[in-house]
Amino acid sequence: MKQIGLIYRSALLSVSLLLLACTPENGGYVDNAPPADPGPPVYGGQLRVALEGETNNWLPGRGNHVAPAALTVAMALFDPLVRLDHEGQFRPYLAESVTPNESYDQWTVRLRPGVVFHDGTPLDADAIKWNFDNLHKRQGSVTFGSIRDIDRVEVIDELTVVYHLTQTVVPFPDMLTRAVGWPVSPTAVQQHGEEAGLYPVGTGPFKLVSWRRDDRLVLERNEQYWREGLPYLDGITFRPLPDEDARVASLISGDMDAIQTLRQHIVDRLRRMSDIHLYEQLGNSSGSAIFNARRPPVDDYRVRQALAWAVDPAALVEVLGGRGISPVQTQYFNENSVWYSERVAEAWPQRDQQRARELVQSYVNDPDRSDGLPVGAPISLELMCLPEQSLQDLAQMYQALWNAVGFDVRLRQVEQATQIQSVISGDYMTTCWRTSNEQDPYITLNNDFGPVDIQPLNYTNFTHPLIEEKLAILRTEPEFEIRKAAVEDIMMLLTEQVPNTWTGSTPSAVAAQPRVRNLRDWTFPDGTLGDGMPVAQVSWAQVWMLDDEAWQAEQVGQEGDE
Repeated sequence: MKQIGLIYRSALLSVSLLLLACTPENGGYVDNAPPADPGPPVYGGQLRVALEGETNNWLPGRGNHVAPAALTVAMALFDPLVRLDHEGQFRPYLAESVTPNESYDQWTVRLRPGVVFHDGTPLDADAIKWNFDNLHKRQGSVTFGSIRDIDRVEVIDELTVVYHLTQTVVPFPDMLTRAVGWPVSPTAVQQHGEEAGLYPVGTGPFKLVSWRRDDRLVLERNEQYWREGLPYLDGITFRPLPDEDARVASLISGDMDAIQTLRQHIVDRLRRMSDIHLYEQLGNSSGSAIFNARRPPVDDYRVRQALAWAVDPAALVEVLGGRGISPVQTQYFNENSVWYSERVAEAWPQRDQQRARELVQSYVNDPDRSDGLPVGAPISLELMCLPEQSLQDLAQMYQALWNAVGFDVRLRQVEQATQIQSVISGDYMTTCWRTSNEQDPYITLNNDFGPVDIQPLNYTNFTHPLIEEKLAILRTEPEFEIRKAAVEDIMMLLTEQVPNTWTGSTPSAVAAQPRVRNLRDWTFPDGTLGDGMPVAQVSWAQVWMLDDEAWQAEQVGQEGDE
C-alpha cells in the first residue's frame, strides 16, 4: 500500500506540474470578433488557408473524410445533396427536393437542372446512381457500413432518383450531408482509375489546379458553378501545417490569410490577438480517448471503466488550455444540445481513483484475464496520440492518471494520417480522438456502433444488443421525445461499457486576416441561414476578400464613425 501511495503522489505531482505549465493566464482577451455586417461582397483574390492536417485521398467512398481538414476542403470541391440549416433541420442543397413515401423506406431525390461537374459533364440521375453503385455500395468502401440501410438507387428520369431502403429510416436525409451525398464525375473517375482520388472532380465552387501531397492543394474558381454569382474568390490554396504554433505564426506573418484550429490553447491564444478576426463555434464534438474493444486488455469493460474512473476531465481540459473555452463533456452531446441528458452526466464514471484501482485489481487477479498474462501481472497499455504539443501534454496527463491506479502506460506518437488509418484498420489499443458530431443521433450512433464487419466507422469496434434495439427506434420513430429517450438509454449503456472517455467540447475556430469576410454565415439558395462552420468546416463559395479599394473605403468609414 505504501508503494501504491508513493506512485499515486508522484503521479499527482506530475499532473500538478503539467497543469502549471499548461494553464493559460487569466484575462487579456481582446475584441476580435468579425463584424456583424461583413459589408458587400467583393469579387477576386487568392485565399491562402492553413489546415491542421493532410488527407490521403479526395474520392468520396475511398478517402478518410472524417477529419476537419478534409471536411473543410471538401466544401470547396464538392456540394452535398443535403445540408443543415441554423436550426438543425435538413434542407435540400445540391438537390432540389428530397421527399419520403409514407413509410420512410423510399426517398425521392430531385436534382437541380443545369448543374455540371468541373469537367463539364452533367450532374444527372445516372451520375447519382453510378456514384452510389461504384463508390459507396461496394465492399471496401469507407462509406459502405454507413449506407447499409440503402438497398439500391433507381433512376426515374433525367433528374430524379429514388433511394430504396431495406427498412424505414426517418433521418435518411442526414446520410446525404456527408461523403455519400457528395457526387463526383463518373467520367473523371473512370478516366483516372485508381488515381481518381488524386484528381477530384465534383460540382463544388472551386476546381483542382494541382495537389502536392503534404505541401499544398491549389484550387481555382469554378466558372460553371450552379449558384449564380458564386463563388467570390478567384482561388484558394490549402496548406497542411500540423504544427499549431507554425500555423498561428503563418497568420501573424501574413503568409496565410486564414487558419483552422480545434485546440483549446490555440483558441485562447487567438482570443488575445488583435488585427485578426476570430470565428468560433462550439458543437457536440469532444476530445476523447477511444478504446479498441477487440484488443486485449481494453476488450474487458472492467479495464475501460477503470480508465474512465481514473480520469479527471476538468484537469484534462486544463492541460489542453481549455479553461473558459471548453465545458467538460460526459456524453455525445454538449449541454446546449436538445439530446443532452443530465441523468447521463451524473452517471458518467470519473474522478474516483479508488474505484479505478479496485477494477484494476479485479482484472489483474482474474485467472481468465483477456490479455493472457498470469495473475498479478500489471496491465500494459499503449496510448497513441499526435505529436502536437498540447496533445503530448494530454497524453502525459492520461499516462500519469492511469499509472497512478496501477496501469503501465506507454506513449506512441504518430501523424494524423497514420492515426486515422490505424484506427480504421483496428491496428491500435487506445488513442486520442475526437468523438461525436452534429448529425442526427441515428446517423452518428449507427456509424459509431454498427456491425464491425461492415462498418469501418465503428472505430471502437464496440457493439451491443441494446444499441441495436434503440437504433431501431431512432431509425423509425419521428416523435422527438421517444427518440430522445432512446438516445438516453444508449448513453446510459455507454456509462457502463465505456468505449471511450471524454475531455471537453471541441472549440471549432477559424482565424483570418481582417480582409477575409463571411467565413461562417453561409446561406441556402433561398436565403435560409446555414449551420455555420461545425468542426471548422467553412463554406468557401460565400467567402470573399476585400481588395485595396474596399479595404481603404472601410477604414475611412470607420475613422469617420470615430
